[in-house]
Amino acid sequence: MQFFENMVLLLNLDTLCSIIETGSDLEEQSMRLTSGASDGTRNYIVDGIRYVCANFKERAPGTHSERKAQSFLAGELEQWADDVQVENFNVHPHAFMGWIPAAGVVAMLSVLFYWLTFRGAVHGAALAVIALLLTVLAVICLVGEFLLYRECIDPLFPKKTSRNVMAVRKPSGEVRRRIIFGGHTDAANEWTYSLHGGLKSLALVMAGSIGGLLFVTVFNMIWLCNAIFGSGYTSAFWLVMGVLELVLVPFFVAILFFINWRVVVDGANDNLSADFIAMGVLREMAEQDVRFEHTEVCALLTGSEEAGLRGALAYAKRHKRELQQVETVFIAMDTMREIEQLQIYTSGCTGTQKNSNAVGELIYEAGENCGIEMRETDLYPGAIDAEGFSRYGLEAAGFCGVNHDPRTYYHTRLDTPDNISEACINLSLDICLEAAGLYDRSGGLDAFREEGKKRFKRGHN
Repeated sequence: MQFFENMVLLLNLDTLCSIIETGSDLEEQSMRLTSGASDGTRNYIVDGIRYVCANFKERAPGTHSERKAQSFLAGELEQWADDVQVENFNVHPHAFMGWIPAAGVVAMLSVLFYWLTFRGAVHGAALAVIALLLTVLAVICLVGEFLLYRECIDPLFPKKTSRNVMAVRKPSGEVRRRIIFGGHTDAANEWTYSLHGGLKSLALVMAGSIGGLLFVTVFNMIWLCNAIFGSGYTSAFWLVMGVLELVLVPFFVAILFFINWRVVVDGANDNLSADFIAMGVLREMAEQDVRFEHTEVCALLTGSEEAGLRGALAYAKRHKRELQQVETVFIAMDTMREIEQLQIYTSGCTGTQKNSNAVGELIYEAGENCGIEMRETDLYPGAIDAEGFSRYGLEAAGFCGVNHDPRTYYHTRLDTPDNISEACINLSLDICLEAAGLYDRSGGLDAFREEGKKRFKRGHN
């Protein structure tokens, strides 16, 4: 008899646990404001990525193909937006990375100049002066253009025309706040070592060449001082330093081939995935006849992100005043490829530009409502369009689905429509729809500041 009583007790406990779990599930579902995107919008995104890759190839920054693709996407957005603006801007696309092969040549010339002086073929300090000036200029390019994303040497490179597209779905009443979802339409030139070897090759070549450039620059200072004030090169020190410089030459040769200038990737993941997610938000709202009362919802498709965030910077600079007239939130996305890598970007430009912790919290809560807990990304060498807005004092952050241990889809010819993740794209779209709803219901960004301050460490409060 006791056996049956125990069985009844266990059954009752199981039932109670089931009721508690069901209640918990219902509570999580009730927290979510949106039901997710329709199959029609999801299919549209996949088909759209495939269409653009097939019909607008080689969309490098500032190219005719990039502008044509932007015009096509603007036409698509006119179906669901109340206003679509296409804006051209000037860009020097090769300034961002075009200095890299030049820096490799400069470093090798510096080594050659030293050996000519060390062996006595050339006398005086002239070659030391030239070598130091050239390597210092290369370091300025490295820090200013590549690490800080500043327009340090842009005027030295040819000027081209790029294009931004902004689409707006207006509220039914007065505009009191604005949320913008963003991607970029341009595509990158192929990274040779991302295709061949991944992180191991990239890390080896970049560490060797960057470290080598810094080493040669510092040594050039020592060499110049010796050439002016010293007593020659009889010490073993000068031979050892010369040999060390020769050891670095293979890295300087390798960096010449870091970019494959002959190949422009399709950019299906980076970053048509984000473009079409941003467009999908407006499409879904139009299809479901959703229009907020006081929140404007926008999609910004930038050009020339691969040239150093130039499109986002151009848009933020040009429209800063009007964007600050009402509270504006910008959520950037990039390479929405791996669900397990979805992370929130509260800083960028190699950690030198802080984004908004409050916007990060908005993204976090939207993700949590959609069933995923996204963490704050670690320091990484790169940037997304959010930093372009943050630089001008606008509230911005982002989330991306890219592995910082680069996979072969990143900046290679393998970034094709056949290599996208529909699951990651669909989840990211749902997160954006949820973020829009949360932002509208909460009445603005202040509702997320306190929790954002507690949760995130890399952004500003």
